[in-house]
Amino acid sequence: MIKLMVVDDERWIREGLKQTIDWSSHGITFIGDAEDGCEALKLIDSNAPDIVISDIRMPTMDGMELIEEIERRGLDIKVIFISGFSDFVYAQKAVKLGAFDYILKPIEEKVLMEIIERCICEITNKRELALRLEELSGRVRESLPLARQKHLEMCLTQPIAGPELLSKWEALRIELKPNRLIVLSAVIHDWGEREISERGCSQLRYALGKLMEEVFHEGDVSCVACPLHENEFADAALISSWEKVTADPAMEVYRCAKLMIEGALEVLGIQISIGISSMVEGERLVVAFREALTNSARYVLYGPGRVHGPEEAAARDCKGKETVMFTAGIPSIAMKADALDMAWMNRVLHAIKLMDEGKLTDLLDQQTELLEELVKETSALAVRCEMNMYLGTLLSKWKELCLGREHSDAYFVTHQQKLELYRCTLGNWKNAIISAFLKKDRAAAGSGQRSTIEIALRYIHDNYHHGISLNKVAETIYMNPSYFSRVFHAEVGETLSRYLIRIRVAKAKELLEQTPLKIYEVAESVGYRDFRHFVKTFKESEGITPAQFRNYGT
Repeated sequence: MIKLMVVDDERWIREGLKQTIDWSSHGITFIGDAEDGCEALKLIDSNAPDIVISDIRMPTMDGMELIEEIERRGLDIKVIFISGFSDFVYAQKAVKLGAFDYILKPIEEKVLMEIIERCICEITNKRELALRLEELSGRVRESLPLARQKHLEMCLTQPIAGPELLSKWEALRIELKPNRLIVLSAVIHDWGEREISERGCSQLRYALGKLMEEVFHEGDVSCVACPLHENEFADAALISSWEKVTADPAMEVYRCAKLMIEGALEVLGIQISIGISSMVEGERLVVAFREALTNSARYVLYGPGRVHGPEEAAARDCKGKETVMFTAGIPSIAMKADALDMAWMNRVLHAIKLMDEGKLTDLLDQQTELLEELVKETSALAVRCEMNMYLGTLLSKWKELCLGREHSDAYFVTHQQKLELYRCTLGNWKNAIISAFLKKDRAAAGSGQRSTIEIALRYIHDNYHHGISLNKVAETIYMNPSYFSRVFHAEVGETLSRYLIRIRVAKAKELLEQTPLKIYEVAESVGYRDFRHFVKTFKESEGITPAQFRNYGT
């Protein structure tokens, strides 16, 4: 409804306008009348009208002063003046000052209502326009995050010229300067205790992106995160801008990255690894993202929960030639014609169908040996590509075999299990495949659950370098330590402490052979904070010290 009031010092005019016109039939609510401008302002303050019909000449505050005060307060009110013939010049001046129109006395209802109808039409059109603008603004606000994400994904996969990049960032309210940029790539390895859906995984990626932004913002660094829902090698990326003078940006980036890993585990309950790029300009964001991906892929060799930066490449990466190619920002391995042994794949599928864990283990051990040889020739990302090639083919063929089976849902690998397969380390990929495909209760239950010991083994393989203990592993799987110790020994055939020593020593031998790390660095890398204890344990296991092993081998 349109609200209207009348202001005139003559009562008979006010009452006449109030009583003789059926305002409600015109969609108008008559909210009151006043005898001068001062009284009118009080009524306006309590119940702002849309239309004011006012005389020009009144005592105390006349109509001209009233419209000036309405303008001064910024009120959107249509004012229609009533004037005698002698006030005609004033009425014309009032219209120039902002009045909607004027009507001469004596007032004719038909003329007045024509003016009011025009007034109502203008008010209605303005309201509809405001509503449409508000709806449009709402849509823009809703679509802006999606548009920003799509653009950032494009920045990471397609080269964009500097001027175009800056204008896009201004339009999308991305507060970065494309001069000194560093890209971080985050990989989620462990998605938590409960099985979650594809939507749940997407929500976790968004949450991880927000956490990454918060860590950098606390350090007063401009940044923007982008969840990666379709990327084969990472789950979130962050672009940070280093325009401010910083003594050592690399050190600050490492500090923030470590806080991200700790926060992800503590706040979100997920375990991640992070790769860091060198500093680049905006036109080289594609190269920086590729470098961050390549660096983050080192978790394949060194385990999850670590930060990998560009300065590690020369010291840690393989000696051979890089065998990874990037097409539209997505790496793929340069495959040989016989790279994928289909005979081997068919034997794997047969072992899974028969639930023959022993046979499957032997076949996976064969492939692991080939991958370990590949490690010596190329980068960790190339190894990850090779692993993913086998996993993709295995998952595809297994799905074909399962279609049409009774309780077929029980045979399918869940979305979360697929993600964990594509994020597992080289040392744990055999256990990850066995855990995902060999489900003992398929036909009866219709869905698979990983056994407690399988979860514990996965946790141990992913965290052996953190100095974990029996109590910590038992706490992770919510089991009494004493009972867990007995179950573990019965299932694995040795105590947890002996199993941990065997894993750590095996990894230490691998690092001593394949990297230039100092022996104390190797000790820290496999979970020993006491160097002397590491040397003693290694010698008890292998019969020689770590230094002797590096110099002479086994």
